[in-house]
Amino acid sequence: MGDEDGGIVSVTGGAGGIEARYEDIETLARLFDDTGDDMRTYAWDDKGIAANGDLVESSILSPGTFASAEAAVLGATIGPGGVAFEAVDLEVDALAMRANVTILRGVDDLQRQAFEALDYLGGRLLGTVLPSLLLIGGVGALLTAAHNPLLALLAYQHRDQLGKMTQEQLIAFLQEHPEVVQHLINGGGGLADGLISNLPPGVREALLAQLGLDPAHLSTNDIAGDIAGLFEDTDATVTEGGKDPRDLAAPGSIEDLILNLSQTNDGANGEIDIIKIGEGDDARYIVNLPGTDTFPPGGPDARDGLANLQLIGGQETAYARGIREAMERAGIPPGAPVALVGHSQGGMTAVHLANDSSFTDRFNVKDVITAGAPTAQVPHLPDGIQTLSLENTGDLVPLTDGEDNPDQPNRTTVRFDHPTDSIGGNHSLDSYAAGGRLVDQSGDPSLVESKDQLREDGFVGNDGPVTTTTYTITRDR
Repeated sequence: MGDEDGGIVSVTGGAGGIEARYEDIETLARLFDDTGDDMRTYAWDDKGIAANGDLVESSILSPGTFASAEAAVLGATIGPGGVAFEAVDLEVDALAMRANVTILRGVDDLQRQAFEALDYLGGRLLGTVLPSLLLIGGVGALLTAAHNPLLALLAYQHRDQLGKMTQEQLIAFLQEHPEVVQHLINGGGGLADGLISNLPPGVREALLAQLGLDPAHLSTNDIAGDIAGLFEDTDATVTEGGKDPRDLAAPGSIEDLILNLSQTNDGANGEIDIIKIGEGDDARYIVNLPGTDTFPPGGPDARDGLANLQLIGGQETAYARGIREAMERAGIPPGAPVALVGHSQGGMTAVHLANDSSFTDRFNVKDVITAGAPTAQVPHLPDGIQTLSLENTGDLVPLTDGEDNPDQPNRTTVRFDHPTDSIGGNHSLDSYAAGGRLVDQSGDPSLVESKDQLREDGFVGNDGPVTTTTYTITRDR
């Protein structure tokens, strides 16, 4: 594989997304409704002209003209084809628009539920036969079976061939078929339930009681939250300063935002940067949030594997608590515009914080930019927060939420193709800087809206004075 930019593959959500179209239709329906109400009022008021005293008295002088005038007024107001009838037509159209949007949303929801159910059943089947697959089919069979229940059976039938797959072949397979990873992760709850179902009933019940696990996990979020609960969580310690001081420049583009984040990421474990642009009432703040430092839980790193499990399970993390404390220490005043820019776990945390009303009541989060971050576990973000998520097609990490990001008018997801020779390279911030460059060059309506919003909020293209403060977040032990 080369290292050239392959281009933007897809853009979902945002100003040009499906949900934005639904809302446009609903807005038009409200306009039709309001216009219909006004027209009905006009018709009711104007038909009173027919009963005007002067007009009635004039009927003695010209009965024929009076009758024609009466008929014309009533016909134009409440008669067939009159204003009142046109008002009814508008309101019927408005009702039809709303009904169609309701039906379309219902179909979308039914489709999502159907995929959730299939992935759960596929995961459960896989968990049930997993011991056999590992013994006689190898890892290749496991990954292939993750796609859906039918592939689980096919994997069993072709277990000899799949079992010979090398590590390099597996990596290539995952990069070429990322939907396998997505389905596998989305069926994680069923996978766990299937594994547990292999145990004898008495052993299963005792194990669930001992570990405090629920007997059923209908989603990956459920099992992630249960597993996270097995580990002891602690508070965070925040200290000002880092290994090497950084003097980050005010970003002039999406690419610059990612390059700045990359410099923060090059710091020591637990470091974040808070960039202040401007002075006084014009100041705004960009908070750079790197991703996972270490995977084993229980150590000093707040950005560990436990935090990933907690985020997937919808729980607060020590990292998130440390970010809040660092922002308080930075003296960010209430109402000052804030942008959260995060890579991987940092992006997950940024979206989690943007959905936390206690956080957004204190900090005026205007924009969230994520790179290589699974964020679908947060199903809805507040309307006033603009979110732009970058996902490289060869990067498996954004797929670990098990599903595509929700389509919201204020939530844009752009998938781009920037292949490298490794899974790690596809997830690197170098790749995401290339993706940012593609976004900068794009004329897609949703991306143009996102870029305009970032400029309007003063996070991109702001030539005010810049100061960078580094904070280090560690987990108490």
